[in-house]
Amino acid sequence: MITEPDAAAVPDYASLLRLDGTVQVVLGAGRGIGYQSSHALASAGARVVCVDREPDRAEAVATEVGGIAWAGEITEREPMTELFEFVVAECGRLDGVVDIVGLSRYKALIDLTDDDWLFHHTIVLKHAYLALELAGRHWQGATSGGTVTFVASSAGLTSSPNLSAYGANKAALMSLVRTAAVEFGPYGVRVNAVAPGIVRTPRAQANPKWTPELLAANIERTPLRKLAYPYDVAGAILFLSTPLSGHITGQSLVVDGGNSVVYNVESPTP
Repeated sequence: MITEPDAAAVPDYASLLRLDGTVQVVLGAGRGIGYQSSHALASAGARVVCVDREPDRAEAVATEVGGIAWAGEITEREPMTELFEFVVAECGRLDGVVDIVGLSRYKALIDLTDDDWLFHHTIVLKHAYLALELAGRHWQGATSGGTVTFVASSAGLTSSPNLSAYGANKAALMSLVRTAAVEFGPYGVRVNAVAPGIVRTPRAQANPKWTPELLAANIERTPLRKLAYPYDVAGAILFLSTPLSGHITGQSLVVDGGNSVVYNVESPTP
């Protein structure tokens, strides 16, 4: 016989946005979306393990959020295995993983090299698979579940001229999210992604190719008439990491100001 909870009971919604007592690992915590995500998770009470390739960046953000720094190459199995062993040994538990790592090379499809394809597979997809495998093995034998949230991209949902390898691997990442959600669901593990469009990260702001004219054109194309900043994406990551999103799994939440829903044809004025 199934014993159901009281469907009329009103939960403490504010408490469902808290992560007190949890341990959250952020891969790529040193800057941009990872930096903001570390702050967002810590603000909700989590103890954050701040992971970055550069030790100085890992230490800096860990100091700011009262977390733990770990530096290493997360696209390789051995250091990733060491990371998850470290987290369990140091913190005694693992409750969530946020993986924001990813880069792109802007090239036309016919100009891509084999090295370009391998680069995108490694920097977009390989670490995600390793994170899922290693965290999943932990949760398979644990008494409580957890969450994994990736940063995908709207490039994996739409056509992506000059980003074909990046977009293809982001599409593969979102497929991996769906499959992992099904396989890990019985362990009480939720797996999701956020899919941003243009994000004005510090790296993007430093790129001289993003001219004022190009920025203005993209703002005009976006229904909300503004571009995303790392904290916009971190807010969605925080939501997917908390119990408030407790019945959401296998999804890719688009965070692009409505850009991807625009009908890309000029219509006559009514």
